[in-house]
Amino acid sequence: MKRLQRLAQHDAAFLLLFIFLVALNLRGPVTGLPPLLDKISADLHLSSSQSGLLTSLPLLAFGFFAPVASWLTRHFRIERILASGVGLIAIGMIIRTFGSISTLYIGALFIGAGIAIGNVLLPSLLKREFPNYVVQLTAIYVLMMSIGGFLMSSLAVPLSLYAEQSSFHLPMSGWSFALACQSLLILLPLIVWFSGKIPLHQAPQTNPMDSATSVWRSVTAWQVASFLAVNSLLNYVVVAWVPTILMSHGYTDSTAGLYQGYLQLAGAMPSLILAPFIHRLGSHRRLCLLATGLTTLSLAGLLFAPNWSGLWSVSFGFGISMGFILGLSFVSLRTHSPKQAAALSGMAQLIGYTLAAIGPVLIGALYDWQQAWIAPLYVMLMIGLIWMGLGWMASPKHNG
Repeated sequence: MKRLQRLAQHDAAFLLLFIFLVALNLRGPVTGLPPLLDKISADLHLSSSQSGLLTSLPLLAFGFFAPVASWLTRHFRIERILASGVGLIAIGMIIRTFGSISTLYIGALFIGAGIAIGNVLLPSLLKREFPNYVVQLTAIYVLMMSIGGFLMSSLAVPLSLYAEQSSFHLPMSGWSFALACQSLLILLPLIVWFSGKIPLHQAPQTNPMDSATSVWRSVTAWQVASFLAVNSLLNYVVVAWVPTILMSHGYTDSTAGLYQGYLQLAGAMPSLILAPFIHRLGSHRRLCLLATGLTTLSLAGLLFAPNWSGLWSVSFGFGISMGFILGLSFVSLRTHSPKQAAALSGMAQLIGYTLAAIGPVLIGALYDWQQAWIAPLYVMLMIGLIWMGLGWMASPKHNG
């Protein structure tokens, strides 16, 4: 009996390791590109709207493939679907290093499809395997997402400069070399998967009671989906354009990339607080108000006090990450089965990432029209105020 318990703990440990290493690659492949956008745009002669499309394409793929990932759980093992998603991310990261605008767009679609699968299935997998630790483990895997985002964002420009200044003649541009280095992180979950030590749950059987139709008719589902949708919109608009915004205020490209790295790293702090202390921090409603309020304050800071941009990067990363953790936790806590959780996650991401995909392009187009960042920042500030209201309505009054 003890041997069986040890084997179960061993299998659970490998599954958790796989989950966390997958999470390490669910943000960085998207956030690691914006610090390089100026170099890419200059090299390939792109407009602001074309550059914004590079960050919007993964989001369109998030929205399109999220319901697909949810549907696949009715017919295939979640673990195998998740491993396939990791493979898609790896293929996309390799394709976009080839150095042309077409391969950048194609790579972005593959990356978006793979990340969509991970985003949908991780809450479902946690609900199935670790139902008593959903919030804590969600906080930890969001921490891993933040670490991956920090590594890829903050090292993008230094790696590009290293390639440009190196005495070795590399067969690629500096930004292509930086993107190639980023792809090394995706090898980690692939190594764990191919070790053959990930336990596979019994193959699922289709159950009519788990139909996603009921999710679209649920008020609770719409509340959670709306909260996550605006979280995604704000996050990806800011991630796409904050380096350019900072450089317009006189920061160097390296400093702008570093501050975006701070934004990603600050996402670790809510994870460290929520994981051990979630049941002592009061209601989710108060936590949501803190998260949305801090995020909106940061947007106001970027508009009215840009000299403090390092602080605003940290506070925005903290607030947006706390909101993301709470929203993902609601997906698991407010459903009754792993398949329902997958259905709600797919719904939330279809709405959220479709909305978020429009944001960077429209903000880029608004900048092209105004030739200044004042109007775009006012728009983002108004969206932040809307998110505060949505957080208040979507949050349960008490933890449970």
